[in-house]
Amino acid sequence: MNLNNSNIRAPKPGLNITNITGLNRFYAKVYGIFAAGLGMSAVSAYLGSQVFQAQVISFIQRFPLGIWGLWILQLVLVAVMGRKATKNPALTMAGFVVYSLLTGLTLSVTLMLYSGATVVQAFLTATVTFAGAALVGMFIKRDLSMVGRIGMILVWGLIITMLLNVFFFKSSGLDLVVSFIGVLVFTGLTAYDNQMIKNYYGQFQNVENTGIATFVALQLYLDFINIFLFLLRIFGYDDN
Repeated sequence: MNLNNSNIRAPKPGLNITNITGLNRFYAKVYGIFAAGLGMSAVSAYLGSQVFQAQVISFIQRFPLGIWGLWILQLVLVAVMGRKATKNPALTMAGFVVYSLLTGLTLSVTLMLYSGATVVQAFLTATVTFAGAALVGMFIKRDLSMVGRIGMILVWGLIITMLLNVFFFKSSGLDLVVSFIGVLVFTGLTAYDNQMIKNYYGQFQNVENTGIATFVALQLYLDFINIFLFLLRIFGYDDN
């Protein structure tokens, strides 16, 4: 989930940016890191689900708290990256690499539950949805701060509802409704996070920004992965 629990204060919208070339380079850096993270996760997920299934299942079973332990570790990595983004870019980048590989590992277990056609359909739809929302965030003039605030509140609501459904309600219908809402929430957050790229650059344009770019790429990465996972549940509703 997209949980921004870091020491990086969200910059105010509308910061003055005079170096357009620098901004374009920052966009390129953010999306380069984002694409690298997705690539590492894709390779990790493919190897885990197609080549090393038995080893992955055994590793997760032996890991403390199993897959829940891996998710907790990922949340810790997100917190560390947020706190170190401005102070230690190398550590932030290393954390992003580890996070991407771990996400691929946990994804591999999920992908085993769905057909290849469902996975491809969900991925292509997620790509188009993410790209459309990203373009809106880049070019819209309206401030999307309210979208970001409401989106984060809804994310916590989604987490609580999903946990209740897993342990108590166990309703496939509720799971489907949550999935549709999840796609809408993270599509909105994608637009917001893309608008924030310009604002982060405006705040940190006079400092070395690799750590900031990595942190922003992580936000986009989380948006995309969550859109993909919710779409996978929707398209794979009949697979399970």
